[in-house]
Amino acid sequence: MTAVRQMDPATTPLSASELVEHGLYVGEGRGLLTPLVCERPVWLFDPRRIKDCSFGAFAYVNGQYTSSLYDCAVGRYTSIAEAVVAGAYEHPTEWLSSHPFLFAEPRQFKAFLRQPEFARLAPEPPTQEQWPTHQTTVIGHDVWIGAGAFIKRGVHIGDGAVVAAHAVVTRDVPPYSIVAGQPAKILRGRFDSRSIERLQRLQWWRYDLAPHKAEIDFRHLQAALDALERLLAEGQLRPYQSQTSRISPQPDGHYALTVVEPLFPF
Repeated sequence: MTAVRQMDPATTPLSASELVEHGLYVGEGRGLLTPLVCERPVWLFDPRRIKDCSFGAFAYVNGQYTSSLYDCAVGRYTSIAEAVVAGAYEHPTEWLSSHPFLFAEPRQFKAFLRQPEFARLAPEPPTQEQWPTHQTTVIGHDVWIGAGAFIKRGVHIGDGAVVAAHAVVTRDVPPYSIVAGQPAKILRGRFDSRSIERLQRLQWWRYDLAPHKAEIDFRHLQAALDALERLLAEGQLRPYQSQTSRISPQPDGHYALTVVEPLFPF
C-alpha cells in the first residue's frame, strides 16, 4: 500500500448521507475522527472510531458503535466484524509509568492537552523518537476478521487470512492462514499449498469480476481459479478501476471530499 498524494485541491462539502453517492457509507459518521482514504465502494456501519485509516474497494466494518481501527491500511474485499480493535495505541511498560503524560503528542491526545494541568506535565513535542506511536497496521485483501478480535499495532495480516473471533493477534499472519487463540496461533491454511500459490499469483481482487460472474462458479475454488486464469491469459480480465477519495470531517458535521491518486499500485 502506498502513500496517498493529493491530485485535486478542490473539495465538496457533503453530509454523511450524501457520501453514499460517492461510494462511502458511514451511517451517521460520528466515528470518523480524522481524514479517511478509500476506494469506492466501502461500508463503515457506524463504527465506534476510525482514525487515520484507508480502505480498499468492497471492504466493510460491521461493528455499529463497537469496532475501532487506528492507523490501519485495509485491503479490498476485507470483512471486519463487531467489537474488533485494530492498531490501538500502545503504552510503554518498561518506563516509570505507562500513562500518556510521558509520551503525549498533540495529534493523539488533543483532549488531554486542552487541560492546563496535563499540558504542564506532558513532555515538550516531539516525542515520537522516544515512543513510536505511528505504526501502520496492514490488513490485506480478502481478509476476514471475526467478532471481538484484537490486532496489535504494526501487525501485518496477509491476503486471504482469517482471524477467528476473540483472537488476540500479536504477530504477523501469513497469507491464507487461519489463526485463533490468545495469543493467536496458526490453526491451518485455508487451502492446500498449491491453491494458495495460485491465489497469490492471480490476486483476483485486482480485476473487475462483474462481467464474468455468470460464467464462474465461485463456490468451487479449483473451477473458479481455472476460469479466472483462463480469462486472464486471454486478456479478458480488466483491472477494477475505482475512484479513490480523501474524506475529511469538518467542524460543522459535513465532510470535505478530495479525489486523490489510486490507493494501490496495481
